[in-house]
Amino acid sequence: MKKKFVGALAIASTLALAACSNGSAENVATTKYGNVTKDEFVTAMKDSVGEQTLQRLVLTKVLEGSIEDAKSLKTAADEEVAKLVAQYGGEPKLLAALQQSGITSVDAYRQTLYLNKLMTEAVKKAANFSEEDIKAYYDAWEPQITVQHILIAAKSDASDEEKAAAKTKAEELIQQLKDGADFSELAKANSADTGTAAKGGQIGPFKRSDMVTEFSTAAYDLKNAGDITETPVQTQFGYHIIKLVSKEEKKPFDEMKEQMEKEMLDAKLKDSAYLHQTMVDLVKAADVKITDESLQNALKNFLQAADSETTTTVAK
Repeated sequence: MKKKFVGALAIASTLALAACSNGSAENVATTKYGNVTKDEFVTAMKDSVGEQTLQRLVLTKVLEGSIEDAKSLKTAADEEVAKLVAQYGGEPKLLAALQQSGITSVDAYRQTLYLNKLMTEAVKKAANFSEEDIKAYYDAWEPQITVQHILIAAKSDASDEEKAAAKTKAEELIQQLKDGADFSELAKANSADTGTAAKGGQIGPFKRSDMVTEFSTAAYDLKNAGDITETPVQTQFGYHIIKLVSKEEKKPFDEMKEQMEKEMLDAKLKDSAYLHQTMVDLVKAADVKITDESLQNALKNFLQAADSETTTTVAK
């Protein structure tokens, strides 16, 4: 289950710093050789994880102030964690799974999940996709396809004789397919793509941009399920024979608008530069100042970028 938690931000792994300051006891631990005071504990935590904890707390405050109904996002995060606890059969088992991804507590994961939801809403607000933006994306959008292929290997550095032999073999297989041979069986027996040969050469569903240009162009040129490329398709890997298995339907815009907007948002969330700029803008608008000198670097990347933008604007 490790993959389930890899995408979570790691900065929420040490929530104890904020929690420990709420206690009223002078000592957090006692021994016959001396006590650990609350101040000692807070100072040690501050020195080791103070900046990343402050970063999380400040960014959470900034994000909460920039979007509507943050409370519902917190409730959603709580509900998701509760479902995971039930799914794993209790917090100890969930914690064991979380720890495989470097997350040290269930509460840390809950806070991280909440912060991610806040970030998603902030990016959506910042992107502010117009109807025209979504329609333009829809017009350029292509459905994913699933194909089968047979690869006869002949890399770019192969000799002319090797390339010719590979092409001839691919042409012979195409003729066998025209004569009624089973594509899956030919793929299992002949394809050099060992990752797909056992599955009859099946790949997908995939987008045009997922494959090398020559392969994608030939695959997307096939119109109907069952169509096979008439000639071998050469790529850097050799010669391919491609059969269209299925192509997703492109429904009317009104039916796909929500999906299009989600895909556009997902692309923004995967763009690290856009994410960083969004946070720089929010931190700048929130007039964030770190008053504790020992924690000045907690938001260094965001604050310095904001200051740089201000300087540039004034200079112009």
